[in-house]
Amino acid sequence: MQQNLHNGTRRSPQRLVAFLLTFAACFAILAFTPLARAQYDNGSLLGTIKDPSGAPIANASVTVTDAATGISTQTKTNGSGDYEVPTLHVGTYRISATAQGFSEAVAQNIAVSVGGRQRIDLTLKVGGDTTTVEVSDVALQLETETSERGQVITGYQSEAFPLVSRNYSDLLALIPGSRQAPTAATTSSINSLVRAGAYNINGQRSMFNNFILDGIDNNAYGESNQGFDNQIIAVPPDSVAQFQVVTNNESAEYGRSSGATINVASQSGTNKFHGTVYEFIRNTDLNAAGFFKPTQVGGTGITTAFKKPTFNRNQFGFNLGGPIIPNKLFFFVDYEGFRQVLKPLSVLTLPTQDELKGILAVPVKNATTGVAYAAGTAIPTSAINPLSAQILGYYSSIVNALPTVGLITEGTSGPTGLASNDYAVQVPFTDNADKGDLRLDYQVNPKLSTFLRISDRKENGVNYPAIPLPLDGQTNGKIRILDQQIALGAIKQIGDNKVLDARIGLNRTKAGKYTLSIGDNVFSIPGLPSNPVVAGGLPSVGITGFTAFGRQSTNPQWQNPAFLDPKVNFSWVKGKHSMKFGYEFEHLWMAVNDNNPLYGSYTYGGGYSVCTATYSPTTCGNDINGVANKGVTVSDDYWADFLFGTTSSYSLANYYVAHLTQTIQSVYAQDDWKALPNLTINLGLRWEYGSPYGDLHNAVSNFDPVSQTVLTTTPGAVSGSGITPISAGGVYGRTLVNPDLNDFAPRIGFSYAVDPKTDIRGGFGISYVHYTRAGSGDILNINAPQAQFAAVTQIAPTTSNKCSTPLPAQIIAVGTTTPSCYATADQGYPSGLVTSFNSATDNITWVPKNTRDSYVESYFLSVQRTLIKNSVLDIAYVGNHGLKLQGFLNGNQKNPSNGFARPFGNWPSDITEALNEFYSNYNSLQVKYEQRFAGGLTLLNSFNWQHSLDNASASLEGNTPSPQDGNNIRADYSQSDYNLPVSNITSLVYELPFGRGKTFATNTSGAMDALIGGWQLSLINTAQGGTPFNLTFTPNSAQQVSQQISATYRGANEYRPDRVAGVAVTQGRSSISSGTGYVNYVNYNAFRLQPIKDVNGAVLSPFGTASRNPGRTPALYQSDFAVNKKFVTPVPGLKVEFRTEFYNLFNHTNLYLPSTIGGTQGTTSAAVGTGGSVPVGAITGGVPTSGGQITSTFTPRVIQFGLKILY
Repeated sequence: MQQNLHNGTRRSPQRLVAFLLTFAACFAILAFTPLARAQYDNGSLLGTIKDPSGAPIANASVTVTDAATGISTQTKTNGSGDYEVPTLHVGTYRISATAQGFSEAVAQNIAVSVGGRQRIDLTLKVGGDTTTVEVSDVALQLETETSERGQVITGYQSEAFPLVSRNYSDLLALIPGSRQAPTAATTSSINSLVRAGAYNINGQRSMFNNFILDGIDNNAYGESNQGFDNQIIAVPPDSVAQFQVVTNNESAEYGRSSGATINVASQSGTNKFHGTVYEFIRNTDLNAAGFFKPTQVGGTGITTAFKKPTFNRNQFGFNLGGPIIPNKLFFFVDYEGFRQVLKPLSVLTLPTQDELKGILAVPVKNATTGVAYAAGTAIPTSAINPLSAQILGYYSSIVNALPTVGLITEGTSGPTGLASNDYAVQVPFTDNADKGDLRLDYQVNPKLSTFLRISDRKENGVNYPAIPLPLDGQTNGKIRILDQQIALGAIKQIGDNKVLDARIGLNRTKAGKYTLSIGDNVFSIPGLPSNPVVAGGLPSVGITGFTAFGRQSTNPQWQNPAFLDPKVNFSWVKGKHSMKFGYEFEHLWMAVNDNNPLYGSYTYGGGYSVCTATYSPTTCGNDINGVANKGVTVSDDYWADFLFGTTSSYSLANYYVAHLTQTIQSVYAQDDWKALPNLTINLGLRWEYGSPYGDLHNAVSNFDPVSQTVLTTTPGAVSGSGITPISAGGVYGRTLVNPDLNDFAPRIGFSYAVDPKTDIRGGFGISYVHYTRAGSGDILNINAPQAQFAAVTQIAPTTSNKCSTPLPAQIIAVGTTTPSCYATADQGYPSGLVTSFNSATDNITWVPKNTRDSYVESYFLSVQRTLIKNSVLDIAYVGNHGLKLQGFLNGNQKNPSNGFARPFGNWPSDITEALNEFYSNYNSLQVKYEQRFAGGLTLLNSFNWQHSLDNASASLEGNTPSPQDGNNIRADYSQSDYNLPVSNITSLVYELPFGRGKTFATNTSGAMDALIGGWQLSLINTAQGGTPFNLTFTPNSAQQVSQQISATYRGANEYRPDRVAGVAVTQGRSSISSGTGYVNYVNYNAFRLQPIKDVNGAVLSPFGTASRNPGRTPALYQSDFAVNKKFVTPVPGLKVEFRTEFYNLFNHTNLYLPSTIGGTQGTTSAAVGTGGSVPVGAITGGVPTSGGQITSTFTPRVIQFGLKILY
């Protein structure tokens, strides 16, 4: 049967080929039959032709002509005098209407927008001359024909606004209900690529948005988004004809996800040659230094003054469009280059010079030898672990930049105030990118048009380490990205009222990161892989209270997705109904390397070196202030763990490349029904099917809660040790998850014109999510036995339980749960840790076999009112309700209320469960005022008052956080990571009214016009509430309910402290750390930690009472401003534009997120309850200043100059 499964997988490409041949045949039929433009990225013109008495004229001829290309489309009115041309590319058009016995009527300068349904009614006179109606090409009308809620951003706006990254998707921030994901923002400390296009719209996850470019799926499908962009191809702003953002109640032709649909139309060539050459530059000397200016303190007490971070950027390119054959064949080509060097400020907590020498502020003991060492005296070199000693040697190059000694003060629970955030360094990051697009449009005949676009993007970045190699510093290293896309469309007009269009897209991405340490195997740690793809450097090292060092644990990591996207749409205008029917097929292939840590990791969080009176009062002594230790574990205790090589846990993964496959199919029907002259009803139904992940080599595994074993289809898998090979047919047999065939998505809405200036609209719709981009946590292909991730939680070290060398192949025997001995860091990793599956050490993945797809119910009600010409006020209630959203938790989490027992008693380790049972709720008041080019002013003001709640936000653009307690996910229901109570975004472009053709000095001379004419101002002003943040800590190892899981994308618990009632969570900007100026933002007196044990010695629950996301950063205020000047040259049609752009014009300090609390409990044993000893403020084990600090800001003022030559 396994062989049959494998053969079934091999037949799958044959079925795909058969489908493609069928689709190609349809495409060929379109190409050789009479046809018009496609629907997906275009708009419609519709209206009614009447006689002078207002009676409709049937069978009138209507001709719509593209002013730029001369291409015409013809249709006739129906018996009600209505017409609709549903397939027009973005641009400016002319409409003419004629009928027997009537004169011609013409409307000119009509703007067609992406997704727009523009109504133009004409009246024909009896006989006589032609009647011409002039319509502004920027006219703004009420949306009386659709119940979609959204916003159109024109090419004019894309080019005019100051864009900090020159990525058109940054304009998503202008839309009501939208905010940039905070972890995707550029900050003063960012030293790597940020994820572009990441916006939370109407309280939804940023990966729920749907990017469409020229009608083709343009979403980045890399499972952890190593392409660093939520879209594959981002054409330059100058190459965007227009784009529409639909934020609620989208038409049934759109689906795949539940967030906003960003529908982009790229520029096309026209009958006239037009082009642009440009360059934009930024320079460190022009930029503001920023709020934080920490000094570096050397061992002699000499300070090094703060230096402004380097920020140099050059962005340059060109575009050119025109006719190859006038009125028939057109081209448009563009190129853009990007060169950037950054040296932003990074803030780290590194050991002091004394700590590097083994001179600690508290007495410590080596748990493996029983020897204690007094505070303030150096630990002998012979007592330091060999691996630790080798690591210490690499600090020599930066030792003089570190403080000599960490200051220590005494608190009620013990020593506090050890050094933190003591090392500031400017870390280089270089980024070079090149991208280009070629588009061809061919009008074969009046009823046939096709287009082809080819796009390519390459990017290479180097993220240098904050700590010298081979210590590294958890950096991305080398980042390599290749994105390619081909889009092809062919469209057929059938008669006067039917259009059949087909498109096909092919997308490919190769994206990944590679550590700079590969090949440098200087530490020779036993048990680590020798594979040259992954070997080299130092494993990831995490020490409680210090910045982690060593290699980034998720490095190397890459994914190479490719997907095919053919689709077909049939439009039919019949009577009062404008109908659409369509089918879309998407097939994804993706090679993924995302099993980590491939080169191991060490964690020092046991506090085994604590030396208290309960151990040896005569040997331990007091701390350096002469105070006896009261049981508080401080950073120096964990540093001592490192010096002695006594890790609390270690982990390792094998190198495995999975080959994912997925198919998404959709069918839909949409009817836009003009029920009454002033009432349009929009009805739609979409059905989607997104298959669970399959595997090209049939290697899929899933946990089975009934047998409590791992079921696997992997060829050659052997039964036993928790593995059960199976063979089955159908979808389940290939994916081990049952298909969800219930994804019916209705859409219903209305638009009611109360009068010519007032319109009421509303709608309701359901949308499903078929791709979460949540990392490897839900990928059953990256699962045991083919992919192994093993973690060992150490037993407490003693003088008698140290392992012999070499380590046993399986340090935890199969069928047991406890290591047979204690391994110090220099002993490395057991040889069989990831070569033989062991359920006691391996973290496996579980997707419940009957998992339902996530979905969101969206709804709105709005009133639109025309105030003055070309201006509309829109007031709306907007809401949605997310259901069965994906989150991650430990499906085999220990239960503190049941003696820390696991629910699956026959499975001894953690299980990452991808659970689709989380939920969200969003309600908002949205007010939008829009004015288009009235008196030279284009204005959009978006106000939003909202409340966004959920119990699983996705704040890291590919990382879905896990709850505090997997058995009580309701306790995490709180404000979402992107809850933004109030925001107001004002954006405007203003053409100054001076110079030729303007209101003032319209007849001025050439010299004077060059001085006063051609000025343009643009502004984006942002005022919004702060960002919510969570506060977490790390419990003592005895209290931890998970052992193998340590990352939130794998389901790690996010432990929260107890909340002290009546005490403010934050203390504003008033508490400033001396020397560095960092803001001590979190008020530690608002929290406390329960003891580890009660008076009877029973281990207590680690789950605190504080709500999720209890804090919020200060409000954000920013003004981005541009001054642009155009010069007319003697060459006809040639202009020169000089741009000066200011980002954060007033250099307002917008504080970023604070660090998490971190650390461990402050006591080891105390009574609980009234009169009990419950420490207040002892959040980080004696280092309260290391967490809760704000050490970075959003970008300070940046100035950019630009030069454009336009033709």
